[in-house]
Amino acid sequence: MTTLEAVGNQTLAQRLAQGRIPVPDALRNAMILAEALRKVHDAGQVHGAVSPDCIAITRTGLELLPALGCAGDITPYTAPEVVQGRPADSRSDIFSLGTILYEMLTGRPAFSGEGPALADALATASPAPSGSPAVDRLVASCVAKDPGARWQRMQKLLLELKLLAVAVQRAESPRREVVDPVPAIRAELQQVESRLAARLEGSEAAIEAVNGRISRIEQAVQDTIAGLGHLEQALKERISQVERTAGEALSRMDRAASERITRVEQALGAAGGDRMEHMERAVDSIRRDTAALRESVSEDLAMFDKSLKSQNTAVESARTAVAQTDDLVERVVEALESLQSVVLEHSDDRAVTSS
Repeated sequence: MTTLEAVGNQTLAQRLAQGRIPVPDALRNAMILAEALRKVHDAGQVHGAVSPDCIAITRTGLELLPALGCAGDITPYTAPEVVQGRPADSRSDIFSLGTILYEMLTGRPAFSGEGPALADALATASPAPSGSPAVDRLVASCVAKDPGARWQRMQKLLLELKLLAVAVQRAESPRREVVDPVPAIRAELQQVESRLAARLEGSEAAIEAVNGRISRIEQAVQDTIAGLGHLEQALKERISQVERTAGEALSRMDRAASERITRVEQALGAAGGDRMEHMERAVDSIRRDTAALRESVSEDLAMFDKSLKSQNTAVESARTAVAQTDDLVERVVEALESLQSVVLEHSDDRAVTSS
């Protein structure tokens, strides 16, 4: 991310002041921002103050800029939990991007007002219908008041934006009507159009099916991530407990052994002959028992450490599987986009050739 002075371009806020942005351009802008925020989140960071004022319009698209000292300000794009004083996380950025997408598509802010009125709107109000049920569903999944009810990762929003872009491209593609005086050619064209329509319907059905599968995969990924979080916390608590218990046990054992040895040595000083020999054997026995106990505790700790490393390996394997699932789902969506483009281009070529 750079500063606006370095970029030297118009901000998205200045562009939005001129009115709504065409749907294809708005979706493309949203995908650029989602990808930029995804990289920020993958690096373990959060932007925390995404707004049109910190988005520059460049010759190649959009560029996400730093918060520029406005991280504490309440804007129409600030997530409710941040307004309430909680720290921003990745879901807060998803909220902000959802409000920006809504404004790009409709030309009006999702939430409006100033001061307490704006804070109340962010906490209780919902955006007015955009006129597109698909857009309303997408935005609603971004701007839910409860962060846990939103999409949990920017990857999910990016995939949904791609699917919506494919649907928009399909809906806005021109349908050529070819007039041919020759009945035989007309009949052939009708057959071609029927086959193309069937293929398009099939691709749409495939998109819907993949969308459903993506949702299920996303839910499974979220469940896995939640499980990993609980497992890591449980491991940390277990480690602390074992360390405390082992340390306390060793300390008590050392103190007890020292006290017994001291008492035996004192008794030895006052005794002689057979009794002294008996006491010496007792001291040796205590020392052997102490050494054996320490060795047993050390072995238990070593076994626990081995088990802990094994569980850490399982956690890392699960995280790798989640990342691979993300990549697979994204490739499926890209393949569907390519299929849609090929089918539409084939339809246009047929129509041009026949005319």
